[in-house]
Amino acid sequence: MKKLALIALIAAATSAFAAAPASYNACVGCHGAAGEKNTLVPASHPNALTKAEIVTSLQGYKAGTLNKYGKGAMMKSFASRLTDDQMKEIADYMGK
Repeated sequence: MKKLALIALIAAATSAFAAAPASYNACVGCHGAAGEKNTLVPASHPNALTKAEIVTSLQGYKAGTLNKYGKGAMMKSFASRLTDDQMKEIADYMGK
């Protein structure tokens, strides 16, 4: 019975997390598998942002109009490769 409960718990936890879109692969190194970390402090955790905030931020970095925490140039190099659809995929994956 305990094994069954454990298996059910693991299955529920696994299905609660969607697989990361391929467009998020470049983000993992600094922001973690689910946007839970930042290696470039100070910065907010991306997974604390709403989906709209993530898309707006990525669009700003891509356009070169956002320089949050002085990381605009670095983030532009990543965001400039993303399409609007990929930005939405990333936001859907990690945003609130």
